[in-house]
Amino acid sequence: MRILDWLFGGNDDDNGATVAPAVIERRIEQVVQIVNPHLKHVAGYQRKLAPVVEQAVLYCRQIEARILPSLEMSAAAWSENPLLRALFATADDVPALFSRCTEIQDFFAESPCAEEVWASLSFRRQELQGFGLAVHDNTVRHDVAQTSVSFVDKKVLQPRASEYDARIEIRRRAFKFLVTQALEQIASVNTRRKDLIEQRAMLQARLSMFKGQRAGIESMFEGGVDTVGKIEELECRLAENERSLAECPGSGDTLDYVMKRVRSVLTHAADHLEVRPVGLRLDHANILVSEGSFGAATEIVLPEVRVRRAPQIHVLVGRFPRSELIRRERLFDEARRLLG
Repeated sequence: MRILDWLFGGNDDDNGATVAPAVIERRIEQVVQIVNPHLKHVAGYQRKLAPVVEQAVLYCRQIEARILPSLEMSAAAWSENPLLRALFATADDVPALFSRCTEIQDFFAESPCAEEVWASLSFRRQELQGFGLAVHDNTVRHDVAQTSVSFVDKKVLQPRASEYDARIEIRRRAFKFLVTQALEQIASVNTRRKDLIEQRAMLQARLSMFKGQRAGIESMFEGGVDTVGKIEELECRLAENERSLAECPGSGDTLDYVMKRVRSVLTHAADHLEVRPVGLRLDHANILVSEGSFGAATEIVLPEVRVRRAPQIHVLVGRFPRSELIRRERLFDEARRLLG
C-alpha cells in the first residue's frame, strides 16, 4: 500500500466547483499508473481522461463534505456527547480503542510535541429484532417488539496531525477507491475471457471425441442416436461460448476497453461510492424509539458510506488527545494479565 499512498498524494484542498489543471494532470497520471501504464499509448489519453477525472475529483470533495463535522473522541467528552455514548458502552472504551491502534501509538512516538491526533473512525451498524419491556399508559408490557442497535468492527484509520489533513485524506482514499473499482472490473473481464477460452478448448475436445465415436458406431450398427444428441448439445454449448467470447474484448481491443471502463466508473462514481446521512432515535440502551413514543430518547445522525457489493459502514473524523493515550507497556501488561 505504500506505493499507492505515494501515488495518491498531492493536494486537492479546494472546495469550489472547479479543479486546478495541475490536480487533474496528477490524478490522470495516477489512474494510468494504477490501472495500466500502457494507457499512455492510447492516442489523446489525457484529453479522454481529463473530463471524467475532474468529475470524479469534484465528487470526492462532496463525499468528504458529507462526513460530519469533527468531534472530540475521548473519555472526557463521552458523558457530554450522545453520539459517543451510542458508540461506546463506557467512557474508558474510547481511549482503549484508540490506544490499541498501532498507527496512533507510532504517531505520538514520532511526534513528541503533538498533543493530539486526528483520525477517521469506521464501524458497522447492526440492528437486531427482538422483544422487550415497555411502559404504555402506566402498564408494563413484556412482549413489545424492539430493535436494538449496536456498533461493531470499530477501526481507527489514517491518523494525521490536523483535521485538515484527516479530511483531505478522505478525498484521496475515495478517489483511489473509484480507480480500484475500475481495475476490478477489468480484471473480472480478463478472468472471464480466460475461463471462456479454457471452456471452449474442453468443448472442442469433447465434440471431437463424440464425432469420432459416432463414426465408429454408424459404420458398425447404423445407430448412435444418443451420441448424435450429445453432439448437438455440445455444438449448442460451443456456439454460446463463441457468442460470449465475442462480447469480451480481444487482445487488440484491450486498451480501448480499459479506457472505456475507467471512464465509465469515474463518470458514474455515485453507483460505486455514496455517503448519505442516517438518523437514529435511540434510548439509553440503544433501542430504536419511533417518533411520538414515550420515554427519553436522543437523536443522532451518522454518515453511512454505501459501497457496491460490500457491507455498509459509517465513518467519523475526530480528535484524540495524547493525555488519554494508554502506553504500549500498559497494554502489554493488561494483555499478559488476561492471558495468565
